[in-house]
Formats: sequence, structure tokens, C-alpha cells
Amino acid sequence: MINKKALVIFGPTASGKSSAANKIAEKHAATIINADSIQVYQDLRLITSRPSIEDENKVDHRLYGFLKGDENCTLSKWLNLVKKEINLSLDNNKLPIIVGGTGMYLKGLIDGISSIPKIPNSVIEETKHIISQNGLDFIYKILAEKNQNLKINPSDTQRIQRAYNVFIGTGKTIEEWNLKNKKIIQNLNLDIVIQEFDRSEIYRSCEKRFDQMIECGGIEEIERLLEKKYDPNLSIMKAIGVREISKYLNNELSLQEASDLAKQKTRNYIKRQITWIKGNNITQNSSIKKYI
Repeated sequence: MINKKALVIFGPTASGKSSAANKIAEKHAATIINADSIQVYQDLRLITSRPSIEDENKVDHRLYGFLKGDENCTLSKWLNLVKKEINLSLDNNKLPIIVGGTGMYLKGLIDGISSIPKIPNSVIEETKHIISQNGLDFIYKILAEKNQNLKINPSDTQRIQRAYNVFIGTGKTIEEWNLKNKKIIQNLNLDIVIQEFDRSEIYRSCEKRFDQMIECGGIEEIERLLEKKYDPNLSIMKAIGVREISKYLNNELSLQEASDLAKQKTRNYIKRQITWIKGNNITQNSSIKKYI
């Protein structure tokens, strides 16, 4: 069977992934496919640094800005969608370029996903009740006792709830289910490039980028988002910049204070991305120079 190839450009926020993808697309027939869990949302182009309309018109971009704000793009959902887009690109003799910094997506693409059974609604609702009564830390500690190598951030509500639901609903941890992973596309070779970066440089870059977001209409974008009155616990409402600018709009912070806070949270997120790359032994097996 013929092996198929896709290029993955991965790295922290503001490390130049999209720019690199566009340069490659200038030299190759290509499809740029999103692997950023927050750039999937229709409502946030500026705040999430989605590709510009100009860039989207130059090169075929997929899985950007397609999801409504009251939905979540789970790993399973993204893998099903990216499988379709990769195969479509290959069928059209194009190079699929998967671009983003969401580690969960990359890990799923490399290792595959397990067939975890559907969790009963009764379990899901009971978990919500337990959290409301005892707090998120209560179920996090239970998960940590069952799995000493638990890698979920203690404040990641969505992933903690999912892990707890799976454990209660199946009697196995997610890690145990992951031992039976199945790759989404057989015989697909991934050329993986970890975008080179200097930490202090990408810190400066992300700060400059946030200022540009504000200048280009970021505040107005968030105002329109808030008009939709989404549940504040939804993923879209947790995008960096949304809560901070919301506080500015509610006169809880000055614009400078909101911007400084968003920039600090972005730096913290970059640190976590770098830690994740090192902790999961993600290494590159190719080079951008091969394609440019």
C-alpha cells in the first residue's frame, strides 16, 4: 500500500507557524489545516489570531472559524474532521499542512484515539453535582490517586470532568483506554516540524500581537461575543483576552490593566506549551528547509 504524507508544523503561540505554512504553500499545492482548539470558532478571528481573510483567499484553509461558540471541539471531533480534510487534500494531490499548538490534537494525530464507550448522562450529571458540592479539586484528587502520572492541569475543568466521567462510567482511566489507541489514518507518514523559537522573542511578539488585535477591533469583537450571552464556562469564553477585555467593558479594569493581564496569561500559556512539548517527548523528524 502506498504511504501518504502530511506536514505538521507545531510550536508555541506566536512562534511563526502560520507564516511558515504560508511560505510553504507558495511553493507547493497545499491545504493548511487548523490544529488550534480556539481558532475553530466563528466568533473570534482577531482575538484568536486566525489567518486573515487575505491569507485564506490565497491558500485553501480548513477547520478555521467553522464552529459556533456554544460547541466544543473535542479531540474525537477534531480527529474525525482532520481525517476528512487530510484525505481530501491527498485526493486532490495537495500537501496537507497541519498547523497549530494544541498538544492534545497533535498527540491524537500521532498516537490515535481509543474507543471509549459513551458515558451515560446520569454519570455526567452526577459529576457536575459532586463538583458543585465539593469543588473541582475533590475529583482531581481522586484521579491523581488512581493515576500517579496524571498530566491534566488542576484547573482544566473540561478535561478533569471528562477523565472522571470516563473513570466512573467505565472503571478504567483514560490512560488505560489510551493503551488501545487506533490511528485515524493508516499508512500516513507525518513530517513533524517543531517551530524554532526564542522564548523572549515570542513573548515580545505575542505582546505586540495583542496590541494589534485591540487596534484592529478586538474590543468590538468581544462585545459582539458577549451579546450572545454564552455560558462563561464554554471553551470560547476562556480564550485569552475574552475575560480580560470583558472586565474592561464592565469597568472592573482599565484597558491597560486588561491588556497587561491578557499578555501575562499568554506568557503563562506559552510556558505550558513548551513544558508539554518537552514532557511528551515531541521531537521533529523533518525541517522547514525541506519544503521551502
